[in-house]
Amino acid sequence: MKQGAVAIIDALGFRGVWQRHDPATVLTCMADLKARLDEDVEQIRRQQPVMQFESAFLSDTIAVALSLRPADGPAYGPDPEALSIVYVTDILARVVAWSARSRAPLAYRGAVTYGGYELRSNFILGPAVDEAARAHDAAQGALMMPSAREIVADWLRNQPTNTHLVRFDVPLKGGDVFHSYTVSPLVQAVDEQDVHEITHRLLCTFEANRNSVDVAVKSDNTLKHLIACYASRDWKPPAGLLHLARRAPAT
Repeated sequence: MKQGAVAIIDALGFRGVWQRHDPATVLTCMADLKARLDEDVEQIRRQQPVMQFESAFLSDTIAVALSLRPADGPAYGPDPEALSIVYVTDILARVVAWSARSRAPLAYRGAVTYGGYELRSNFILGPAVDEAARAHDAAQGALMMPSAREIVADWLRNQPTNTHLVRFDVPLKGGDVFHSYTVSPLVQAVDEQDVHEITHRLLCTFEANRNSVDVAVKSDNTLKHLIACYASRDWKPPAGLLHLARRAPAT
């Protein structure tokens, strides 16, 4: 069994998405997302053969895995565990930004773990997969890292703003919070206008179902996460975003 980073994410509010967007548009956007991810990971494989990314799609659920400890050779880099997490979360940041810019934007939540896994075609299993599956459903609006948190923390200690990872207290179902690193969807923006556009599109994914308590909670938590993403880069959030944040109840 391979040892590496495993991410499992799914789209918030995907149930009933056909009420917000034309179903054919949704399916086209999901197919485009998969094609773009496949193209990116294939390009990485060609440029750096040691990075054998693997991915699988099942409806709105996406799994991405990477091992930098090959069974038939030396590990990649001085810290293959932390680097595999950093590289996988970089892919996730791209996925979230791509989806936000699509004609049928979706916001994602999920988890990144580290451990044993096997991924073949659309089948994935192993202890890291089980942990990611448990954790991804518990997160209320962010991409968090349970076991991966400690691994990547040492790597980031001397470069806290050097990646797409942001410190954030992730709200969990049941009212608890998990202090972790989360994936920022904003670092993929090309300029300040694009940052604001991604923010607007992500928050708009919740508008059609704001009367649902569950959706409203995820929307408020996504808002707070975006504020944390702005703060991590010393970016000034739009005035309207701060107004919404003041109105959102504390978790």
